[in-house]
Amino acid sequence: MLKIGAAALALLLAGFGSAHPVFAQEQVAAADASGDAAASPEPLSADEMEVLVARIALYPDELIAVITAAALYPLQIVEAARFLDRYEKDKSLKPKESWDGSVVSLLNYPDIVKMMSDDLEWTQELGDAIAYQQKDVLVAIQQLRDEAVAKGVIKTDDKIQVVKENDNVIIKSASPDVIYVPQYPPQMFYEPDYVWEPIRYYPDPYPYYWYPGATFFAGAVTGAIWAAAVDWDDWGVWGGGWNGNDIDIDCNNCFNNRDFNGNININDVDWKNVDRSKIKIDRDQFNKFDQTNIKNRIEKNGDNAIRDRARDIKKNDKLANRVPGKTAATRDIRKSTLDGLKAKPANVTRPAKPANMQKPAAKPTANRPAAKPAKVNRPAGKPKPAAKVDNRPKKPSGLGNVNRGKATKVSSNRGHQSMGGGQRGGGGHKQIKRGGGGRQR
Repeated sequence: MLKIGAAALALLLAGFGSAHPVFAQEQVAAADASGDAAASPEPLSADEMEVLVARIALYPDELIAVITAAALYPLQIVEAARFLDRYEKDKSLKPKESWDGSVVSLLNYPDIVKMMSDDLEWTQELGDAIAYQQKDVLVAIQQLRDEAVAKGVIKTDDKIQVVKENDNVIIKSASPDVIYVPQYPPQMFYEPDYVWEPIRYYPDPYPYYWYPGATFFAGAVTGAIWAAAVDWDDWGVWGGGWNGNDIDIDCNNCFNNRDFNGNININDVDWKNVDRSKIKIDRDQFNKFDQTNIKNRIEKNGDNAIRDRARDIKKNDKLANRVPGKTAATRDIRKSTLDGLKAKPANVTRPAKPANMQKPAAKPTANRPAAKPAKVNRPAGKPKPAAKVDNRPKKPSGLGNVNRGKATKVSSNRGHQSMGGGQRGGGGHKQIKRGGGGRQR
């Protein structure tokens, strides 16, 4: 686990620097208020957080939402990767019904599942960050997007749309049927000598995970349409059922266990017993549900807040650790799984020690000149989602502690309702305290 330096922590506790953003300071306050700081990881700094999210920062919003939700279930991610390997040989296999809808949704993106399984440390780190620093995760993503847009790295084309809404960069698919995933070296965000380059795309598009035509439609397991969205205005991630009860499908004897002709509501379908080759969906009817519509529907159900789900998972982990006779906590299972992966012939080279996600302190402007041509060795062959971060020495800025643009703006504009002390996620309508404290409204 990455640690913030003792000196930096002392300064934060002392309230040093009025311009310090949401990172660490509010997290420490929340931990102290809950009295459970010892059971929670130390917060990542702004620089560390940006390195953590660099590999997914330019992905479409809805995919970021699914990945961050699924990161809370690292054991299920490992199981899902093994399932996909077996599925290549046996197409009759079905996902486990016990898996979270986010994990089932990610089965539609096998390369991403493999990346998260192979780099389990990164997945666990992201899951912890979502549990304890959700707003910081999203602020860091927006910071990197600001830089990418300013550098011309990403822009609207025939595959994605890049727009600005309420000072936030929104990235979404240009197609209602498929998602193209950007391909880019995340090192360009944090390696000083790395030359910026425009994004490319993975060769094949992925089907929308919530679209019934997707290979592993989440409804096949959860019994309802599962979708995810990011609320950038409230710094929150949402995932779960979005109530598609006004979408009908033409089911012409599509059930394997009974005869049925005519239209049926999509939420009433038993997807475990459906022959997908026999169903028809009115594309015009289904496509009227854009991401804004879906997000609004998801947020109507308070149980879909990922911050609450993360709180409950971490709380259950701690209870399992403390109470004799209980099943081992998730973190123990994660360690066992990780040890097992390391014992196998490695497909991905791992450093002997956990990656030290420190980077040189940021300059006060998003425009960083390239000091010299990049020395980049990219392996040939099939592209993989992101890369393992490198060890980098910490080089303090000569200007002192300079904050990043997006984090500084968020900090300077925050009000009591949106960013009160001890809150995470920014939303005034909910407060989650470290260690699984109760939700406040």
